[in-house]
Parts: sequence; structure tokens; C-alpha cells
Amino acid sequence: MSLGRMKIVAACIAAVLSTTSVLSTNVAYASDSFDELERESKRVNMSQSEKKAQFHEWLDAYLSEYEAWREAYTKDIDQQRETLIDQWGSGELSDQTKHVEYAKDNTVKKVVDYENNTAVVSVLIDADGNVDQSTLPKGKIEIDGQVIELTKAEKRIDVVDYSAEQEKKEKAFIVDHVYAQMQELDVQAERLIRSGTGVPDSFIYERAHNKKLELLASAKTRISALSVQFKQKRLALGIPESVAKTPISTEKPQTKPAVKPTVEAEKPKKEAAVVVETNKPDPVIAEQAVEIGTPVEVKAPAVTEKPVVAVKPEKKIVSYTVKLPENALKSRASKFQPLVEKESERWDVEAALVMAIMHSESSFRPDAKSHVPAYGLMQVVPTSAGHDVNKQVHNIDAPMKADDLYVPPFNVEAGTAYLNILNTRYLRSITNEESRMYCVIAAYNTGAGNVARAFNADRSTNIRKAAHVINAMTPDEVYEHMINNLPYDETKNYLKKVSGRIALYK
Repeated sequence: MSLGRMKIVAACIAAVLSTTSVLSTNVAYASDSFDELERESKRVNMSQSEKKAQFHEWLDAYLSEYEAWREAYTKDIDQQRETLIDQWGSGELSDQTKHVEYAKDNTVKKVVDYENNTAVVSVLIDADGNVDQSTLPKGKIEIDGQVIELTKAEKRIDVVDYSAEQEKKEKAFIVDHVYAQMQELDVQAERLIRSGTGVPDSFIYERAHNKKLELLASAKTRISALSVQFKQKRLALGIPESVAKTPISTEKPQTKPAVKPTVEAEKPKKEAAVVVETNKPDPVIAEQAVEIGTPVEVKAPAVTEKPVVAVKPEKKIVSYTVKLPENALKSRASKFQPLVEKESERWDVEAALVMAIMHSESSFRPDAKSHVPAYGLMQVVPTSAGHDVNKQVHNIDAPMKADDLYVPPFNVEAGTAYLNILNTRYLRSITNEESRMYCVIAAYNTGAGNVARAFNADRSTNIRKAAHVINAMTPDEVYEHMINNLPYDETKNYLKKVSGRIALYK
């Protein structure tokens, strides 16, 4: 075949293939269009109850996506702590006011406690190792760009501790973590109700209730795993176990009404008891279970009598503690004062309040992160306060991004805007400005719904109803009432800290 004819044949084949490709694309497009039309037709023909059920299913899946991430995040924390406890007897990790850093196969630990203005460098050595200057890491450390000498540090030597008392301290981390996550469920439920999605309050409250039960069940599993780890360590080191106590059943008290999902909703079916295995009843886990109407059975672990063999501890910890420069906190605060003043004027929120919250939330650290998790200077949670600000201020119906919240201007805008939302929308029915300020502080930590619960006799989250009670009180009475009646101890302490620090920044 001549070259000219070969070119003509090739061109014909290419034309056919091109036509086939276009036809295939058109057919696929038409098929997709027909499928879409069919789906839309089915949706239009749905009954109202079917549409409602479909939307509820979508909302549940949307929230479950974040909750699955939270569970993975919690699992990662527990794995880190398990490794650290094996070495140190303590699973100390960074949080919003403390930076913890490990080096040299986790045998050197640096803890900068911004709340207490101290730094501690600890070295893990063999129990029979010599404690001399060789254990002093280079004689100095760098913190936030400042070099701090360790030569005059206060030195302390401790044996790695696997006692029952140390076990209780490590369990307290889990309890506090569950506490914080339960609070976030409250805030999330409240945000959904106020956003006007059309989903009944009863569905939202019922879902939050069930998720709290899941958190309590996970707490039981996490605490049991921790008990096993400490028991194994004590057994290996010949540390005697305490005598088992008689199991104690904590029933729901009749004098304190349980929280209902909503005034209109049916009371949830009675759940099976959540069993928390510990050396003695854990009042926090028990109290939270009572708050959501769940009986808790607290069982002491069975202890088998074994002969005690004195075994020398394998490791000891040499720690060096120094005070940070006295002006460290003030220096960090001054960096953000201009930004705070700008945002406070923009959102009509007192600058001293913003600074006091920033002080309490992060000790003025832009990279702070809590275990909720919340992020940045004002510890904004992307899916609750962050979502609220996005929707009400930026017209974006989506959570904020964690990376954005590490950027100071973005974070301070989000936190201050949320204070404005609390003050001018959620809590606007409270007439006295000082009373409302106390409620805003508490709500920033736990949500306006939990503030309402502290004042409503039926423990409902209706803030308008609570406002009638609040408006009949003096500001001092409002403050004292919240200190005595807020659902979470963390929020009570938070209210004390923030309100006490406002005067520092006026």
C-alpha cells in the first residue's frame, strides 16, 4: 500500500474512533442525566415523613463523620499514653496551657507549664544509675526564644511510680477528657437547634444523649485498659495491691431531676448500666451518668492475694525545675493586645474580657491545642463555635479548618465574634450587663444551654425561661448560683479564673 493511501486509511480510522468516543461520551452523559432525573423524580414523590427521615439520616451521617475522627484522635492519644506510662508511669501530653516534649527515645522530657510559669526537664535513668552533672541536659534549655540556665535549678529524684495513687491520677485524665467531650456534645446540640435546620429538638437531644452514653461506655473500656496496664506493672515489680472493696451501685438520686432530651420529647428508654471498674467509685463518671439518666455500677476489681516480693524499681526520674522569667506571660500577652483591641471594637466586646479568656484558654500561645480538640489563642472548636461563626458571620455552612485557627488574626476574630454571638443573640434576654457577662463567660466554655440548665428547675436548656430567673437576681447572686449549679466542674473553675483575670487587663 502506498504511503498516501496509508495516510487516508489512518485518517478514516481516527475519524471513526473520534466519532465513537463522542458517541460514548454522549451516551454516558445521557445515562447520567436520566439517572439524575429518576432520582429527582423519586425525591419529589417522597412523602413528607420519608423526606424527614432521609434528612435525619443525612444529618446523622454528617455528624458521625466528625465523631469517627474524634474517636480515632482519642485512640491515638491513648496509644501515646500507653507507651509513656510503660516508661515513666505517667502519660503526660501537651494541652492548651502546657507544652510537653520528649527526646532520646522518650528518656528525656521537657514540660513548659505556662499556667504556673515553670519549666521542668526530666531524665529517665536506671534505678542504680549515678545522679551527677552528666544527667543535666546541656545545662540550659530554650523556651520561646529565651535561653534559661539549669545550673541553679531545683533538683528532685523520684522513682517511676506505678502505685494505686498514680493509677488514679492517670484515670483522672480519661475522666476529664470524657467530661470535655460531653460538653462539646451539649454545645453541638445547641448549635443545631439554633441554626433552624428544621430537625426536631427531640431528635437532636436524643442523639446527643445516646452519644454521651457511648462516651461513658468508652470511658469504661479506657479505664479498664489502664487498670490492666498498672496491675501488670505492679505485679512485675512486686508492688502489693490494695484490698478489694465491696461493689457499690450508684442509683439515680430521687432529689435531683434527670435531664430530659427536651420538654416535648419522650423520655429515652432506660439504658443498661455503665460499669466503671476502678479501685473506688469515680464520682465524676457516676455524676455524669446520673445527669443523663443512666444508672452506674462501679465495681472494684477483684484482687488475688499474692505473696509480696520486694523488687527494686527499674527506673528513676531526675527532674530539674526552673521558674520562667517573670515577664514571660506579660510579654506574650502584649504581642496580641493590638489585635484584641481591633477585634473587640469591631464586635463590641470588652477587650479585657477577650484578654482574660485568652489568658485562661491558652496562656497566649497561638499553637495551643487541647484534647477536645480546640485550637489556638482562644481555643476555638471548629465544629461548634467555629461553625457558628462561619455560618452567622461568613455565610459559610461548614466547620472552620484547624490549620486556620492557629493563625492569630483568624483565631481572635473567630473567638471574639463568638463572644458577640453569645452576648447579642443567645443570651440577649438577660437584661443586666454584668449578669450577662458572667453567663457569656460560662457559655463560652460549655454553651448557653448548660447555663440555662443551671437556672431552670426542670434542667431544660431553654435560655429564655432561665432569663426570667436570672433577671430576678443580682449579678453576685447569678455568679454564686452558677458556681454552685453549673453541670460541669470545669466550667465552674473556668468562670472563676476568667472573671478574676478581667481586672488584670483593664
